[in-house]
Amino acid sequence: MWPWNRQKQREGFPPNFAIQKIGIAPANAISHLPAPEIVAYFREAPSVAGRLLAESYDKRYGPSTFIAEEGDEYRVGWYSNGYQCEKRFMNLADAATDYLLFSLGRERWSPPDDRSVL
Repeated sequence: MWPWNRQKQREGFPPNFAIQKIGIAPANAISHLPAPEIVAYFREAPSVAGRLLAESYDKRYGPSTFIAEEGDEYRVGWYSNGYQCEKRFMNLADAATDYLLFSLGRERWSPPDDRSVL
């Protein structure tokens, strides 16, 4: 492959990443906001974050982004022949923010309080 034709590998994204469709209208409506505002929205409207979690569980294709509840924490990452680029969060609002931004190819969310991410 020619060097000028290569796409730059973004930190936190797998090499074969593709933008994912989000079918939750309220989440799409806020996806353009800065990450701290998205987290605040999910804290005020946890049902929308829960709908993102349910949508992820309903996916029947790969490769794709995922969010999963595991005990008292949440995992967000990419699934393609195994789990990749995983991040763990202590609460659903932070995990849903990372899932939304990651799925849309924007960025990965890291809460300012390091205790929120494992």
